[in-house]
Amino acid sequence: MLAGLAGHELITHRNYVVLAGSGLYLVLAFLLVPRYSLLGLAYAQTVQTGACFLATWILLRRTIPELPFVPHRWDRRLFREMCGYGLHFQFITASQAAREPVTKALLAKFGGLAMTGLYDMASRWVFTFRELIVQANLVLVPTISGLRERDPEAIPAVYRASYRLVFFLGVPAFAFLLAVSPIVSHIWLGRCEPVFVFFVALLAAGWLVNILSNPAYVVDLGTGALRWVSVGCACTAILNPVLGYFAGKYFGGVAVVAVSAFSLILGYAIVLAAYHLENGVPFRELAPRDCGGIVIASVAGLVIFLPYFSQTGIRSLVSVRTATGLLGAFLMMIILPMWVHPMRKRLLSWVFSRLPA
Repeated sequence: MLAGLAGHELITHRNYVVLAGSGLYLVLAFLLVPRYSLLGLAYAQTVQTGACFLATWILLRRTIPELPFVPHRWDRRLFREMCGYGLHFQFITASQAAREPVTKALLAKFGGLAMTGLYDMASRWVFTFRELIVQANLVLVPTISGLRERDPEAIPAVYRASYRLVFFLGVPAFAFLLAVSPIVSHIWLGRCEPVFVFFVALLAAGWLVNILSNPAYVVDLGTGALRWVSVGCACTAILNPVLGYFAGKYFGGVAVVAVSAFSLILGYAIVLAAYHLENGVPFRELAPRDCGGIVIASVAGLVIFLPYFSQTGIRSLVSVRTATGLLGAFLMMIILPMWVHPMRKRLLSWVFSRLPA
């Protein structure tokens, strides 16, 4: 709601407020902890929260001058809408946050600490690429909120453009991270660990569906239609521990990760399918026609180069040179169809337009 009202400018200022609040917390903790011990952290947290709240309120009033200095009007309809939105959002956040600890706990029980460590490394490797794509897409939330009030008919066009961009970036990025996972294993572990590569493959499949559903999630977040997002997250939150326990009990730790990826895919496929059904968007648009070359190049590169990197790796100087050359060839293979794609010009134009003059 705040993002929809205040827009991009307030979001930018809020980020500065959060950064300044973190710095204030560190300074206060440094000053208060030696004197008050753990209570010093509580005092620092309280002051930080109050300062951030006050600064955010001041920025909000600068952005929306019509707001009174002290809110005194009551609207039951808006209050119920905000509470419903907040409850859905908190449930979604909690269910998303619970997935990783539950998976690691089950994996430690049925697979051991070594396998849990491999899973954590694979998760960090995949999640890095996921965050680069998803965080950039979240800036559309205030845009969607504004369009909901001014021009709701334009929202489907924004969704289609956002989905095409995510597809354009996500498919080759995840093909790349999976193809080079044996090299990453060599760098991190000193050898090509098949379990690590397999975990990367499972997580890449799960998180790819997640980022492809992100445009639908962002639209639902901006319009306040979070029912199906909650259903999808609830499905993931329930299936992950239930199926994960039985899969780990009978098939071991690898099955726990497979179930975690499956529950992630199923949950966010629900979000994606529900958006298309409710808004009348054809399912054929899930595979944009102009991205066919990107998909073919990504899959072909993965099939060709993943076996080589897994078998040869970087065990000698010769293999380092060979692997570097093949890695360059793989990058050229997936970058070429991206370069001739019309989305490339639009993306570069958007990036350069936001660079300081």
